[in-house]
Amino acid sequence: MADNQKMWGELGMNLEMHDQLCAVLPGAIGDVFMSQENRPEAMDYFDMVLADVHGLRPAELVEFRKNGGKVFGTFCAYVPDEVIVAADAIATGLCAGSQFWVPGGERYLPANTCPLIKAMLGARFDRTCPFYRLADVYIGENTCDGKKKATNAYHGSSTDEET
Repeated sequence: MADNQKMWGELGMNLEMHDQLCAVLPGAIGDVFMSQENRPEAMDYFDMVLADVHGLRPAELVEFRKNGGKVFGTFCAYVPDEVIVAADAIATGLCAGSQFWVPGGERYLPANTCPLIKAMLGARFDRTCPFYRLADVYIGENTCDGKKKATNAYHGSSTDEET
């Protein structure tokens, strides 16, 4: 696994908080995926990517952006790849399924806001996920009013301290 500290620093990530997140990722991935009985050998590539989840793909996206490409960050919405490719862009998935990010979102949102939405904002504004740092465009489904407002908040942030 490569040393990605330089790349993460150049992305403006909060390295101290990111290290805290990375300290729990291997255990979480191991508990959920690697401990599965009869895990197919065909999953080896997926397992390798997960082992360096904040390194391999972000490095590809950084290179793509250096060459003038745009990165579309997508949530669990179906966005046809053809539309993104036609825009000379590349897609990457965005996650909001970690309790780690909820406290960061709580600084901006009322306590009764759903944890998923708080995690989305926490991941972005706490600068602990490289995929949120690399996305030029965010595409999110509007399954609820809170998610629509949160997606719009990404586009409305203007300072690097917030983004």
